[in-house]
Order: sequence, then structure tokens, then C-alpha cells
Amino acid sequence: MKKAAILIIVLTSFLNPCHAQINLGTTILQNTVVATNLNVPWDMAYGADGWIWFTELSGNIKRMNPDTYEIQQVFAIGDVALFGFSVGLHSIVLDPDFNNSPYLYVHYAYSTTASKIVRYQYDAVNNTLINPTVILGSIPAGVSHNGSRMVILGDKLFISLGDTYSAPTLAQNLNSINGKVLRMNLDGSVPDDNPIPGSYIWSYGHRNPQGLCYGNGKLYSSEHGTTTNDEINIIEENRNYGWNVVEGVCNTAAEITFCNANNVKEPIWSWSPSIAPAGIDLYQNTAIPEWDNSLLVAVLKNKELIQLKLNDEGSQIVEQKIFLVNTYGRLRDVLVVPDGRVFLCTSNRDYTGTPISADDRIIELKNPEALGVTNHTGETNASVYPVPSDDVLFVAPKPGIAFVTMTNTEGKTVYDAKYSDKVDVSALSSGMYYLQLLDAGRNVVEKKRILIK
Repeated sequence: MKKAAILIIVLTSFLNPCHAQINLGTTILQNTVVATNLNVPWDMAYGADGWIWFTELSGNIKRMNPDTYEIQQVFAIGDVALFGFSVGLHSIVLDPDFNNSPYLYVHYAYSTTASKIVRYQYDAVNNTLINPTVILGSIPAGVSHNGSRMVILGDKLFISLGDTYSAPTLAQNLNSINGKVLRMNLDGSVPDDNPIPGSYIWSYGHRNPQGLCYGNGKLYSSEHGTTTNDEINIIEENRNYGWNVVEGVCNTAAEITFCNANNVKEPIWSWSPSIAPAGIDLYQNTAIPEWDNSLLVAVLKNKELIQLKLNDEGSQIVEQKIFLVNTYGRLRDVLVVPDGRVFLCTSNRDYTGTPISADDRIIELKNPEALGVTNHTGETNASVYPVPSDDVLFVAPKPGIAFVTMTNTEGKTVYDAKYSDKVDVSALSSGMYYLQLLDAGRNVVEKKRILIK
């Protein structure tokens, strides 16, 4: 038998799904519906402009202000093909230097047999997208198992693609890009240092990978199995992940033989029976200390949010906890923003969902004690200027401030020093950051969002 995870149910549902709480022990999370009446939001991405960008299956590209929850329609793609099991517009990713390089990338089906990756330029003046450029076209598509999620690391774009449902053997075929994780330059060309010369293929042997995120120096993926063996994988260069010969770990005689002969990488976690894990994100923030250094997994079939606690190296999962079971229905994606809040989107208007009148929705999870401009000293808010800045930030003196820190959009600390009225930001890349003013005990007194140009 395959190995199955032991489920630890810590929370089921709430009577009031619009404003409820999750008790983590020492931390109480508030979960609130912040957007309603959406149509199958598929993927969410946080931009350096400070907005949450997301796609809808039918072709809409929207963005939401995470502080006011204002939603803006940015663009509607005209040639999206809707067919099969939730096939249409899928993943989105923004250039990490979006404020200076305002490009975003989307993956969608444009016919019943093909999909493509298109780069757009954002026109901030008119709040729309211009100059569409196909960077990879004619990707074979199927009624399901098209993936997809995208991640940009440095100047390389990674995308996870499924086996198109009806052709599982494609996952082992190195002449096909389906059932693979691909790596490409941002113009769509093949990098010279890819493992197979002239090929986009980074890893292979994937069935339907619907989650992709980066952290701890690792690329993590979630993947749908059949009726058993949904997986969490760490994606490595030129590794085989087994499908369609191996499901889950290598533990039958035939699988062990195949795995030994074909450099198969086993999952770090699996579920049997299947739960349909979708979008994933890495939580690395002390705003919710119980979730620090954990993978968060949005789940479709089992309609829940899963926390997978990682070891210090991020190489193994040491604990699983489950939240929000049957609270909001099918969950398609999860997104962590720099201040430690978590956003979920539902997928109840897809082919197998049972929507309520408010669906589809976006839900915010937050620890109110760790967020916002909190003034524990009772003094007036500190003045930080100029914003945006490209050289030095000036922090006006304020009683009780002992340290100044800054984190980037991935939640990583990029500045940590004793208080000074001048913070040198000249070495930082352009984008959005969070500046924190701390007291002598390193408690957060104020938190401000800062734009570096």
C-alpha cells in the first residue's frame, strides 16, 4: 500500500463564514470575506505595486488593493477558450521589478487543443494591458491536466504543465513539454544552461501540478494524483517524478526498479485517498508564528486549507494541520503577502462546484495583533519620507524606537539596524517593502509600506 498522511483536524467550520476566527493556540486569526461575486478566480500574485493581481477563468485580469479591498478590472483577454474541466485562463506572474519593468505573464487555452504563455505590458496611466507578446505558443492542451502555475526566479520563468488528461505517457516523453516543469528566459527563449540542450524541460514525470512556489532555496510543487497519492514535491533540475509509472513513493517492486533506473525523485508528502491540492505558498513571517516556515495548500476536493510545517532546511514536512474544512467550499489558490496576511480564493463556480449566491470569493486571514500601523506607546505616528525613495529614507525621531527593519515582498529581512533617522536604501531593488519600527524589546511599534523607486 502507498503511504498516506495522518490527518490532524484542528478546525472544521464556522457558522458565520463572513467574519470568523481560527484559534491557533496563542494566536487568534480573523478570517473575513473581502470579495464576492467572482467567477472562478484561478491564480493570485502579489505585485511590487502593492496590489494583488488575479485571473478569472473566463479571461478577466483584475487587481485588488489588499488594504481597501477595492477591485479593478484591468483587462479581458478576448481569445480565451472555455471547455472541458475548468479550462480557460489559468496562471499569472508579475515581473519582480514590476514598477520599472511593468510586464506580466499569463497562461491560457486559446482553443480546445492548445494553450500559450503571453507577456503583457501594464499601462498604469490607463490601468490596462498593452503590447501582448506570445513567448510560448502551441502548447498542447486537454480537457483537464493543463497545470498551471508560474514563478519567476531572477530572469527565468518556470511553469508547471500537466499531461493533458488523455495522454499520461507524455509525462515521460522528453520530446513533449506536457507533464513537465519548464524553465525559460523571460523572452520565451530556451536558456543555454537548461539540462537538455535546446529544451525547456527542467523536470518531468508530472501528472497535473497545480501549485508552484519558491522559498528556502527550493521550488515546491503540489500535484494531483489519481484516486490516491496527491503529492508535494521539491522540483530539482533534470529529475524524473515518476508519472505515469510511479504514484507517490517508490514502494512496489516495479516502481522501485523504475525509480532506480530513471533518477526518480520521491515526494516529500502524499495524501491517500486524494484531496486535490491546488495552489500553494510558503509562509515565512512571524505575524502568524505558528505558521512560520510552512507550506500552505489550498484544497479543492476536500474543501480545506492545509498547513504543512517544514523542518529548518525546508527539505521535509514534519507536521500537517487542517483548517476551514467545508467553510468556503473548494479552494483554488492561497497567497501570502509581505505583512503576513494570507488570502484564499474559492473555485465553486467551476464544473464540479456548488456555489452559493456570493461565490466566488476571496478570503483574508490575518492576526490583527501583528498588523497595521500599531502605536503601542500612545505617541503620534512617526514620519517617514520621502516615499517613494531611491536613496535615503528619513525617519523622524520618536520616543521608544530602538530598531528599524525592512522586509521585501517575499517576507525576507533586507535591513535590520539600531534606530537612526537615516535609512540607506540605495542598494535595494525597486519595489514595495515594509518598514518596521521596533522598541528595545523588538516589539513592533509601527509598520509602514514603503515604495523604493
